[in-house]
Amino acid sequence: MNKNCLQLKRVLCVILLMASVCASAAYKLPRVAPTSVGIEPKQLTLLYDSLLTSDLTELHHLMVVVDGKVAGEIHPAPFKASDKHTLYSVSKTFTAVAVGLAVEDGLLSVEDELAKFFPKYASTIKGIKIKDVLTMRSGFKTNGGMRNSQLDWVDYYLNRPLVAAPGTKYSYDSIETYLLAAVVQQVTGKDVLTLLNERVFFPMGIDDVEWEKCPKGIITGGWGIYMTAEAQAMFGQLLLQKGKWNGRQLVSEQWVDEMLTVRVVRKAANDYGYQIWLCEYPGAWRADGAYGQYIIIVPQKNMVVVLNQCSRSKGWPERGNIWNTVVKHGKGCAIEAEPDELDSLAKYEATASLPLLKGDAENALAKKYNGKEFKLSKNKLGWKSIKFNFEKNKITLDVVDAEGKKSAIAMGYNEWLMSQLAGYPHYSISAKGRFTGIAGPFYTGACYAWNEDNTLTAKIHYTNWITSLKLDFKFNEKGGLQIEILENFSKKPFTIDVK
Repeated sequence: MNKNCLQLKRVLCVILLMASVCASAAYKLPRVAPTSVGIEPKQLTLLYDSLLTSDLTELHHLMVVVDGKVAGEIHPAPFKASDKHTLYSVSKTFTAVAVGLAVEDGLLSVEDELAKFFPKYASTIKGIKIKDVLTMRSGFKTNGGMRNSQLDWVDYYLNRPLVAAPGTKYSYDSIETYLLAAVVQQVTGKDVLTLLNERVFFPMGIDDVEWEKCPKGIITGGWGIYMTAEAQAMFGQLLLQKGKWNGRQLVSEQWVDEMLTVRVVRKAANDYGYQIWLCEYPGAWRADGAYGQYIIIVPQKNMVVVLNQCSRSKGWPERGNIWNTVVKHGKGCAIEAEPDELDSLAKYEATASLPLLKGDAENALAKKYNGKEFKLSKNKLGWKSIKFNFEKNKITLDVVDAEGKKSAIAMGYNEWLMSQLAGYPHYSISAKGRFTGIAGPFYTGACYAWNEDNTLTAKIHYTNWITSLKLDFKFNEKGGLQIEILENFSKKPFTIDVK
């Protein structure tokens, strides 16, 4: 077999292996060997390693797209490519596109005053223009916490005095983007998601996006969009292509250019356009969400990178690793790989896993506690009671929540076991009406290990959300139990009292 045939065989094998990463995923972007678009396999390996071995983050999904083709992706177990993910403030960039559609239709102008749409509050919001809201310069004092206590967010937010002249002071607040969603719904008669579905998502073949709503039924705008990594990559590609998809202009090129223009000059890598951030890498932009959700657009390399994770690092290390591997070293043309590099990379991607817990499979106290129910004090997980069922290399944790819904969470020893929740996952946001608009069902991937001092440690990932929990169940010979829990988005554990 000559060298060219051997190389072709390797490429075909790699494509087949990449397809096996998640057989259930309905892929819409073509998959190619990274070398065909100028990325060395070792650079992807370095990037994967940097994320999977970091103590500062928990990797859920990563996709690298070059020339509209997926050159590398990893969805470490228990996550799958088909899992949707909540994106926090990445949502803002989608809302800005919806604003652009209303502008294109002549229903809205960035020069319009906010009072035009909310005349009831004209005396307090006079002078605020849509462009001021798009750039977080309305003049309101930041008050994102009001969403946790108020039912009418528009009324509460707009019925306050300004603390700065409109257009003069940048002050980031997700409720500003919520106001944009409210305006779009008012002028189009459709909520932001319905509008994007009809004009953008459905024409692109994206048909499973969800978005949280406020208690009044308005899309939250500044957070709450819920979609797969591939759908995110397609959206990034749409912006990279100036709003065009398969020869059809879905979003006006002029509006995309306006979005990707610096409007607010801030510190390095934090200049702001219309609901999108300028990146460290020259000419690159990013949709940016809490705990490290990114859609990164790099026009210079015709590249889009999607990263979903739960990071406590504020993003700098992860973004730096992206720049220093696939972006910096992207060649921009087809290259050759060393023998077996592509095979090794494909195997890495197909078998990657988040760390499993270390410890023992069994403990002498298991028999004593098997089937015993523990009533819990009021807690932020919303768990009312728990019960353990012990089997060989498997523990099932029966959880009854405050609404009386029962979930049986299976936990494997040295493996992730999947389960379906009866209710909702734990969430860092406490907004009124949270999860409204998100249908579910939700799933967990969990493992366990027994450690010294009769402590059962469990790791529970909510695999189509963002949250994970590390739980230490500390049993004692007298029948007592202490529970300590660490959320992946928090640095400090909390305890739950057992009644």
